[in-house]
Amino acid sequence: MIEFRLFRIPISIHWTFFLLTAFLGGALYAQAADDWFRVLLFMLAAIHSVLIHELGHALAGIKVGASQAVIQLHGMGGTASFPQQQFNRGKSILVTAAGPAASILLALLFLGISESSSGWLDLESRAGYFIGYFISVMVFINIFWSIINLMPILPLDGGQILRTVLGPRHLKLTCIIGFITLVILAILLWIYTRSLFNMVLMLILGSYTWRVWQQERQS
Repeated sequence: MIEFRLFRIPISIHWTFFLLTAFLGGALYAQAADDWFRVLLFMLAAIHSVLIHELGHALAGIKVGASQAVIQLHGMGGTASFPQQQFNRGKSILVTAAGPAASILLALLFLGISESSSGWLDLESRAGYFIGYFISVMVFINIFWSIINLMPILPLDGGQILRTVLGPRHLKLTCIIGFITLVILAILLWIYTRSLFNMVLMLILGSYTWRVWQQERQS
């Protein structure tokens, strides 16, 4: 566990987060030194991307009245929480949307760097190649993950926003929309990625939505 503070916000990074990002970065297939260096660059990009995403939530929450925010990076990604703090509907939507907004801004920043890199970056050199790789990963992570994260699926940000907009009386509708979106997303991800990891992720999201559905039925 790594713990530190940024903008007076307590931040912890669990060892499972490093395991997740190493796996996504291709650690299972890395053999040569360059392969492992790409894995490390992917992990670095992922840590910064998720941290900035969660800082978006945390700083927005503090801005609208929270006395404290806590950020945790773990094996399922990251969370920003506000102990003993409840927001009204408008503030809750704003705080939830601030995370994806931070990610999109970060993607645009590195997309601009990528577009201008031809004037100063020699991709034929070894250093230039790895710099270019890091830039491309930053763009990919923050665009691809933002798209997925904004899907109306619990507990993703898009699902949280949908639940807040519809209100607690329509939680079942939130779950139904989430289930439908999950099925469509799972089919598309399988067609284009053939990734078992993505399918496991869809199952995890589906199980979360199912638990919410069951709790609502029993209440």
